[in-house]
Amino acid sequence: MIKSTQKRPFPKIKGVQIEIPIDKSVAPVCQHPRRPPIALLSKIEEKLTSLLVSDIIEPVEGGCQWVSPLVTVVKDNGDLRLCVDMRRANQAILRERHIMPTVEDFLPRFTSAKYFSRLDIKEAFHQVELKEESRYITTFITHMGLFRYKRLMYGIVVAPEIFQRILEQVLSRCKNTVNFIDDILVFGSTEEEHDAELKVVLSILKDREILLNQEKCLFKVNSLEFLGHTISSEGIRPSNRKVEALQRFRPPITAEEVRSFLGLVTYVGRFLPNLATITAPLRELTRSGIKFVWGTKQEESFMKIKNMISNVQQLYFFDNTFRTRLIADASPVALGAVLIQFEGSTDCEPRPIAYASKSLTSTEQRYCQTEKEALALVWGVERFAVYLYGRTFELETDHKPLEAIFRPTSRPCARVERWVLRLQSFSFIVKYRQGSSNIADPLSRLVNNPPSETFDAESKFMVLAVMESAAIDVQELEDATRSDSVLNSVKECLRSGNWDKEQAKPFASFKDELGLVGDLLVRGNKLVVPIKLKSRMLDIAHEGHPGESLMKRRLRERVWWPGMDKDAVSRVKTCEGCRLVGLPSKPEPMSRRSLPSGPWIDTAIDFLGPLPCGSYLLVIIDYYSRYKEIEIMSKITAKDTINKLDRIFTRLGYPRTITLDNAKQFIGTELEMYCKYHGITLNHSTPYWPQENGLVERQNRSLIKRLQISAAFGRDWKQDLQDYLIMYYTTPHSITGKTPTELMYGHTIRSKLPAIGDVETVPPQTEFRDRDQQLKEQGKEMEDTRRRARKSSIESGDTVLMQNLKPGNKLLTTFSPKQYLVLSRSGSRATVEDLQNGKSYDRNVAHLKKIVQPEIVSDGVPFNNSDDQDELQASSEEDFHGFDSEVTNSETNSSEPIIPARQRRSAKKPSRFNDYYM
Repeated sequence: MIKSTQKRPFPKIKGVQIEIPIDKSVAPVCQHPRRPPIALLSKIEEKLTSLLVSDIIEPVEGGCQWVSPLVTVVKDNGDLRLCVDMRRANQAILRERHIMPTVEDFLPRFTSAKYFSRLDIKEAFHQVELKEESRYITTFITHMGLFRYKRLMYGIVVAPEIFQRILEQVLSRCKNTVNFIDDILVFGSTEEEHDAELKVVLSILKDREILLNQEKCLFKVNSLEFLGHTISSEGIRPSNRKVEALQRFRPPITAEEVRSFLGLVTYVGRFLPNLATITAPLRELTRSGIKFVWGTKQEESFMKIKNMISNVQQLYFFDNTFRTRLIADASPVALGAVLIQFEGSTDCEPRPIAYASKSLTSTEQRYCQTEKEALALVWGVERFAVYLYGRTFELETDHKPLEAIFRPTSRPCARVERWVLRLQSFSFIVKYRQGSSNIADPLSRLVNNPPSETFDAESKFMVLAVMESAAIDVQELEDATRSDSVLNSVKECLRSGNWDKEQAKPFASFKDELGLVGDLLVRGNKLVVPIKLKSRMLDIAHEGHPGESLMKRRLRERVWWPGMDKDAVSRVKTCEGCRLVGLPSKPEPMSRRSLPSGPWIDTAIDFLGPLPCGSYLLVIIDYYSRYKEIEIMSKITAKDTINKLDRIFTRLGYPRTITLDNAKQFIGTELEMYCKYHGITLNHSTPYWPQENGLVERQNRSLIKRLQISAAFGRDWKQDLQDYLIMYYTTPHSITGKTPTELMYGHTIRSKLPAIGDVETVPPQTEFRDRDQQLKEQGKEMEDTRRRARKSSIESGDTVLMQNLKPGNKLLTTFSPKQYLVLSRSGSRATVEDLQNGKSYDRNVAHLKKIVQPEIVSDGVPFNNSDDQDELQASSEEDFHGFDSEVTNSETNSSEPIIPARQRRSAKKPSRFNDYYM
């Protein structure tokens, strides 16, 4: 938890809220946090607390599109400075259209000025409030979570331009006032004019609640430095600091130094009069085969050239419209930088703006060559910052690795990383050019610079912070490093930049991240461990028996050496305690079973259960079709299992193989003998390795899922099981793309879902279909002839008698005397209704007899329904078989009417027959 302290919010400019212009087309980047040294964690928390209470930052809840890491810098007084690495986020921030002013813009206003005051704004950027919608770009991550800035922050590439525009608007009413970012210059031609203007400026700043840094303010002077120029009552002129490096040139002592000096002179002074004649004695010393002798002619030539190029009047004013380049170089003892501009797109006619040189302290001289070259670039940019803020410029170096180190995605060593972060507010492109063309080289080698302070005085405190987090005595580390021949070779390669030593090759890939902290070698903010202490570091990292990943993370946080991860893995594997409690070995690569040649060849069986009801499910599945059979069993002995399998095999046949596990009922002799007798091979899976019988295990999971659903809703699980099986049988399998029944039986069985096969179509004519129809027709004719079959005339609406089909006594009549009405007929099927009680029955028409009404004789002509003739004839032969029949002689000429045989018989039969036909 962050503890709150009593502190007032930091002031902010009244009435100002700005929005950072963000390019939405740039893909957001969420970076991982940088782990600070453990010794600094409490100080980081205190700093975050201070920023929270000051209303400069706020916590972020949830995630964010842009997340930048926090980098901790230790100041020379032991305090911390928190820097956010905004290099990736800056790629999405659009540049302001506001042009930064130059001294030429202010020159006309300084013409008659005699009194000057300079005001400095305290932590200027933090006094500008950000709008809510643009704060997300400033989100940064710490060990305590995510935070973001509520104020304009250092590191945003457009921060100088934004602040310049805001302050210009604030001071727009002031005539004798100019500003460059947070530096305000107040001037006047008279003391009264100056004082009145200063009073107005201070009043405006107070009204807008802008806080000044009193320690850096300068009031009412006649001369001061502003934008690289000396401004006084006598006028404005370039500062001597621009050329003081040239004035301190010492005479060259080697031909190489002469070439370097002449390269600078030729580049920046090509329009000096008689330059070729004056430099002739010096050029003489650069010819091959000439012994180097520095004589009177050379001394005179050197002094004359030095005076010519160090004349401050030869310098140009800085122009916003020209292309700008800063060239920097480092030698073993000094740094050099040259600021030049070009009017066009080519490098012709360079316009020198300023020169600078700095001697290296004894500590800086021990830096490796990469660190020195990086220091030259950073120092040069900060030296000429007033010219470079708010514009894109070229940063030229003759050290190739710096192109990669200064990219937004680089992770250099801790020291260089802090330097790179100091340049976040600048927009530049690092370009490499060969050392022979680097005109800053003589400024780093030939200048007699006075002793200077260490540029990065904070580095010694960074060393202490790294040491505090070390898990071993510092002195022991230093002694082991000094005695390590491999690390000594790496140090030499770092200092020389030449990585041809065999011992240093494992380190060469990380050369841009390596650095020196005293006698210690570091990679980033991690110590490089000498060979002598590797085993001890591994022992310390393995305390508490962490696993491979955890142990590697512990080591990576603090130390490094080539092959460290391999050594960590080896230590875990050789630890006896870790072997005993370690995780099982990783599985072998999968071996997939090839598809059998046909259905029901290779099968697999398994038991699922017991279920809550005590039942088990015997599951057998075919590897080819994925068809499965499920039997519900209450006992799962070997005998019961064989009985169930035998019933299935009776219907589907005996498979060739069965894959099964090592359950008790599967490994006994009973099943083995049964399968041996029927030619079935048993393939038992490896004990405790169910994946070997994975197909049936996967099906068991599907079954359990359905049974769980059935139990959850209290349904009949057996019926739900049947519903599942019909669904499974008629659904294409995800692997084969065919339904299990199609591969098993050659067709997909019918389900509730409609299919095109349900629609009647003309069947295809095939040989066996023709033969079937032909033989059926022949059989029909023979059988119809034998049975003397005739088509019944019974139709819908007829009154019929129904045959007694139930068994009864011998005196029971063939037909019931009840009369029935035919409701409908379909083929040989008829539906009849009992006329007495209204019940309906379905019968074959052979079970029905149509009731024929008696004939009515009119005028001697019998009235008869000719449609009944066939039935009457059939009745005389079939229905009344066993009674005497009388045949009418149709050939006689008797004039008496012909009486049908039925009527003649009715007169002689018992009364029940008469009742029957009445």
